[in-house]
Amino acid sequence: MKKIFLLNTLLVVAVIFGSCGKCCKKDGDKAQCSTTADTTACSKSANVKDTTVVGTYFGTLPCADCSGIETTVTFNADDSYSKVSKYLDTETKEFKEEGKYHFCCKRKIATLVSSKNDTTLFAVEGNQIVLLGADGKKTEGDLSEHYILKKK
Repeated sequence: MKKIFLLNTLLVVAVIFGSCGKCCKKDGDKAQCSTTADTTACSKSANVKDTTVVGTYFGTLPCADCSGIETTVTFNADDSYSKVSKYLDTETKEFKEEGKYHFCCKRKIATLVSSKNDTTLFAVEGNQIVLLGADGKKTEGDLSEHYILKKK
């Protein structure tokens, strides 16, 4: 019984570390990646986040029961973020969310972790971010262009 528990524990640890190994690890304000090639790519600027992610992004995301969700996401240089969402054509107030984010320079993905521990993923593509599904993949099809927030 102890062997099975130990094997299951080792398996869980291996999966966790394996999934993070290809992403970046933070080192102060500078992002560093897990391999030498990644570190070189990430170190080309003094602070990857300053040139890649930091800023405010705005757009209207699709909504199932309204005409859209007006969304503003602001990434700060101190790894914090804020997100404001307003459901259009409804009586609901704005929803505000704050938390921390981590930017993976190799995959160019910003992972937002709210103060309630909710996670949201965005792909960073130049002067825009694309909302990703929980599986880390982009939405495909006719609505795919509606999941983009543009940098202000």
